[in-house]
Amino acid sequence: MLFIANYLLFVDNGRPRHRLELFLVDSYFIPSSYSRIVARELGLQEKELPRLLRKTDLPVEILMPGDETRLTGRQQLQVLDNAQGMLARPELGLRLGRQLQPSAHGPLGYLAMSSPDVISSLEALRDFLPARLPVVKLDLDLQVDWLCCSLEIKLEANPEEQRILQESFALVIQSFVEAILGRQVTEAQIEMAHPRPAYHAVYADYMHSPVDFACSGNRYLLPANLARVSNVSGDPESYALAQNLCLKLLEQVPPTAVSTADRVRHILLMRTPGSVTETDVARAMYISKRTLARRLEQEGNSYRQIREKLLAEMAARHLQESGMSVEAVAALLGYNDAAAFHKAFRRWYGQSPGQFRRITVA
Repeated sequence: MLFIANYLLFVDNGRPRHRLELFLVDSYFIPSSYSRIVARELGLQEKELPRLLRKTDLPVEILMPGDETRLTGRQQLQVLDNAQGMLARPELGLRLGRQLQPSAHGPLGYLAMSSPDVISSLEALRDFLPARLPVVKLDLDLQVDWLCCSLEIKLEANPEEQRILQESFALVIQSFVEAILGRQVTEAQIEMAHPRPAYHAVYADYMHSPVDFACSGNRYLLPANLARVSNVSGDPESYALAQNLCLKLLEQVPPTAVSTADRVRHILLMRTPGSVTETDVARAMYISKRTLARRLEQEGNSYRQIREKLLAEMAARHLQESGMSVEAVAALLGYNDAAAFHKAFRRWYGQSPGQFRRITVA
């Protein structure tokens, strides 16, 4: 009988510690959200989804927004194998890694993005990644010249699957570092355990630092002087408040959302409503914008109604529950112009944001 190792995080006197436990390889432990990223990267439509799940015994519903199914390691690898066959191009791992920005990791990404500096963000990734993806283990070692980020893939995978996973997670680390620094990092060094692939020339389109192949392990080496560079987001506390509110609202969406409106609301909350277009939402649901509009109309709803209601709710909650300025709330909701936010708020509540705060908070 096959087993895999799983690292569980627990807290001892306020400090995170790890405990090694064994789980059957068929235990559900990988969130279905990662398979949805695969489907979106392939640009699949509804009728093509069964091909991605071939030989997994999984229903198509696990690829729908809001689903919380957890896949086994074997099922996840089969999804990757199917995707590689459907793409018919070798750089699947690079393409998937490009999609794995911090926001793709749910609360883990929010925590990392509200960290005060680069090394704190990576420590959050190291400590909480096992709770989301126990098949990946990240170690950090701050040396004189380098912050060494070592990555271990714990799944028993064939060489092609290993390469896909190694490429993807090298880009995960790169995305976390660059999100905190607010720029592309070209001065790092990336070491990959797999041999140099035939398509190595395209690595430069995805990885912004030099890459070496056939190394003893998978490492992302960041110059040590960048480890303590502060988070460029400007106000990590406000960012964390915004994401916590999104998580609270997400809890109100049925976990087995079956209506189109529920799925739209889930997508908007995962990405912040003001930064998502109707086309983005339709693509996430593997349908056209026209099909999305038709299905919402059949439910007596529309994309604009859902988005407006959600923005209004989030604006009110921010003004009532945080000390952020009106301008900061506007920016968090995706309004580049504070005047446009004021206009929208008056449409929602018949008063200015400042008046609303004074009346409701008093």
